[in-house]
Amino acid sequence: MSINNSEAKIFTERIFTLIRNSETVEELIFIEKDEFEKKFRMDTNVYPKIKFDIQPTDLKELIEKGILNNDYSFKEDITTKLNDPLTKLLYSLAWKNGDLKKLKHIAKGISEYKKGFKDQEDAFVFYQFGKYLTKNEGQPIIDQHVIRAFSAYITNDMNDLTNIRNTATITKNQKWVIVKYIDWLKSDEISKSLKTEKDYSYHIDKILFATGKKIKTKKK
Repeated sequence: MSINNSEAKIFTERIFTLIRNSETVEELIFIEKDEFEKKFRMDTNVYPKIKFDIQPTDLKELIEKGILNNDYSFKEDITTKLNDPLTKLLYSLAWKNGDLKKLKHIAKGISEYKKGFKDQEDAFVFYQFGKYLTKNEGQPIIDQHVIRAFSAYITNDMNDLTNIRNTATITKNQKWVIVKYIDWLKSDEISKSLKTEKDYSYHIDKILFATGKKIKTKKK
């Protein structure tokens, strides 16, 4: 059963209050498990935690080896240079899903992890995912659910909330929300002790993923 705008706003405010009051990652993990039904939580079988990092120096190495072009797109003869079976499998999966062109946006995010969003005009989710992969603190994963949750938190306009709850994709119009969310993760609203813990933003992302899913307007 879908909740109304008032209920969605109250619930979102409650979740953000719990986050602001959290001092440890353990508390964030408890919030996710205690406040949300399984259907709203991120499925870690589908999205297991990424424990490696990728740095700009790794991309430079791929360019030097003739794997990537300078704009981080693949070289035309890339398939003749792949030798590792796992790399071949993952390349084949990206090819079959039509995702090869998306990889350059991830690579660009890795390369520009210190830059803001001012010059980025599209592919915001993949660009920010690249920044996350560098594993620099305060670089979150974003998606439609996370941005929906944060947008619901910062608005006090019920008409605006209706639009937020109906939104299913991130567009250029939400770029300022992404920037504001990244700044919020580093702000005083997050406790000093929590910000000293590794991967704190990852666990906040998971909570907001569930929040955004729960408050999304259900299709009739």
